[in-house]
Amino acid sequence: MTDTLRLGIAGLGMGAGRVIPEIAELPFITLTAGADVREHARLQFRDEFKAEVYASVEEMCGSPNVDAVYVATPHELHAQHAIAALSCKKHVIVEKPMALSIDECEAMNAAAEANGMVLLCGHTHSFDPPVRRMAEIVRSGELGGPLMINSSFYKNFIYRPFSDHDVAMSRGVVLNQGPHQVDVVRLLGGGMVRSVRASAVAGDPSRGEPPDRPAEGNYVCYLQFEDGLAASLVFGGYAYFDTAELVWGIGEGGLIVDPQAFVRSHCFFEEIGRGPDRRQRMERLLESWRYGGEHVGEWFQAGATIESGGKRHQPFFGLTIVTCERGELRQSPDGVYVYTAEGRREVPIAAGAHGREAEMRELYEAVVNQRKAFHDGRWGEATLEVCLAMLESTAQRREIYMSHQVPAAA
Repeated sequence: MTDTLRLGIAGLGMGAGRVIPEIAELPFITLTAGADVREHARLQFRDEFKAEVYASVEEMCGSPNVDAVYVATPHELHAQHAIAALSCKKHVIVEKPMALSIDECEAMNAAAEANGMVLLCGHTHSFDPPVRRMAEIVRSGELGGPLMINSSFYKNFIYRPFSDHDVAMSRGVVLNQGPHQVDVVRLLGGGMVRSVRASAVAGDPSRGEPPDRPAEGNYVCYLQFEDGLAASLVFGGYAYFDTAELVWGIGEGGLIVDPQAFVRSHCFFEEIGRGPDRRQRMERLLESWRYGGEHVGEWFQAGATIESGGKRHQPFFGLTIVTCERGELRQSPDGVYVYTAEGRREVPIAAGAHGREAEMRELYEAVVNQRKAFHDGRWGEATLEVCLAMLESTAQRREIYMSHQVPAAA
């Protein structure tokens, strides 16, 4: 790869504060522009990267020095800003959730297709090397056909230091964490979900009135694929039990998690306090942690899951087990365990690209080398359809049938 993709960042907020350091080190990406309503964030981005800065995403999209736009603005603006970029003939990678409705997804895909641009839906754990390797083993048929998939994750999402607005807009864990889990299971199961039956619950113990975090923090979901394959998804986000206990203490980033992190998550919210000033106190803290803030980078020290140093293993999004006709699969610390009648064997996996690096590589390959993107807008729309169906199924207490599904790449 010799060409460099010139990237503009739409939204220099909390997400950008975590994304930018990862992207900036990639040799095939050059950060050439940034857009944000906050002047001090724009000035820092300009000084750090000698880049163009804009007060609006739409202005940035008109720059001739931008090939692609990374949309990291609030969830409710994803569609607006992606369409603005695509309409200016810029390729787009959009953070999850892709959008907040199927209509928005349809409009985003229409803009990409009309302008001949790549639309990539990023930041899900289906990019992780062990997940991709498990999918390859399933598709190879060496274990026979898949029979069922079970995926569960218990973490501290609801008590992570996000704003109440962000938590509410993502319907808690459903639209923020759900895309990770749904993407993983859809990849393993072939993509074509037939129906969804789910229960998503707001279980905040109501330390305040109204509750501190009035959004869905747990869900149980049953998926049936078109070929009859069944999958169960469980997510708990209230910072009590940590699934890392079941997977050698390894967290999402591949490092050993701090066993006291969940306790600190609860302590953080106790320290923030209650009453009418709680949201203002939270917002002041968040502003200091956003890109350009005086304490940027300290977000993970304030209630987020802390991962220690030491050896980096493969990333883990909870525990996922695939049952096939002649065996079962799950991740090992550094690869995949394959269980058959002959016993257990390990398929080691080299430390490969995951997270934002994997997303950027897929975008680069699609734009520069014209390789079809797997996590394109149609795949992202299908994943969001499942997540939205969780909410619809909960409200209506019935099975919801899908109509926007696409198959996983062979």
